[in-house]
Amino acid sequence: MHPVRQATHATATTYLVVPVIPPVHDNPQGGHVPLPISVSLRLLRSFVAVSEECHVGRAAARLFVSQPSLSQDIRRLEREVGVQLFVRGARGMVLTPAGEELVRSVAAGLALVDRGVDAARRIAALDRHPMVLAFTPSVGNKLMPRLLPVIEERLAKVAIDEREVDTGEVGPGVRAGRYDAGLAHCPTAEQGLMFDLLVEEPLVVALAAHHPLASASEIHLAQLAEMALLIWPRETAPDYYDHLLWICEQAGIRPRLVRGPRRAMVRSYLLSDGTTFSLLPRSTATLRTPGLAFVPVADREVCVPLVFVRRAGDERTELVQIEEVAREVSAILADSC
Repeated sequence: MHPVRQATHATATTYLVVPVIPPVHDNPQGGHVPLPISVSLRLLRSFVAVSEECHVGRAAARLFVSQPSLSQDIRRLEREVGVQLFVRGARGMVLTPAGEELVRSVAAGLALVDRGVDAARRIAALDRHPMVLAFTPSVGNKLMPRLLPVIEERLAKVAIDEREVDTGEVGPGVRAGRYDAGLAHCPTAEQGLMFDLLVEEPLVVALAAHHPLASASEIHLAQLAEMALLIWPRETAPDYYDHLLWICEQAGIRPRLVRGPRRAMVRSYLLSDGTTFSLLPRSTATLRTPGLAFVPVADREVCVPLVFVRRAGDERTELVQIEEVAREVSAILADSC
């Protein structure tokens, strides 16, 4: 046994003040002062696109809008600015001198806006702490869908990058630094790692729905002595594999082994003939698989540990917080199963 330490899309309109070639009003101190106007960034981007394409149709195609809508936008901008920006002709649109002056300022302003948005996003991304969290298929059935929303709600500064891997990959991956932490049932023991027990999850027997024991309220493992055990190749998850065989031995049975795929439920049809069973975490019973029944095990303490794995000495606040949330959610799910 391995060491386990008990423990819809809406588009917002943004406005940019453009004090270039607007109508003017008299200044009591003398001269004229530009009158600022407020137009949307979308309108300004449309203006730049038409100035570059010199044709409303081509600009509309580039912007994925209709040509009449774009023509109306350009007229609206001219009304806002108070000057004619284009000379319309049979072959297209040509900027007026006023339009040439405006497009230089608008293009520079839009570039500044885009750079500002990119910078803000980079700062926001740096302000969050990315955490790569590995998890095994059995954990992904029920725990992960419940855990991730809670982490996002409570730990706003943590950005989880979840990775589904085989059970035997969790420990080596965390130790090598590919993952910051991992969640697994009975993961493989590794030097340099901490294994913190979250909960002991009871096992259930998976067998054909037409089997006589399928309707039982619970099954003693000794009742399965004549059946074969469907199990994954040992190299996929050696400690988990050995743990299940040890459980069978404690119950006094040594079932013939049917080695299936890396993930037992991928070929659940191998259970359909009524001569084969599998042992799975109770949370797996939430997966309604046609033709199968999931029956609790009557033997005492037939469980598999759900473990949080991290590197020894890695006490980052974010990791400790994730583990605390995982323990809380795991306990709630264990009580509700």
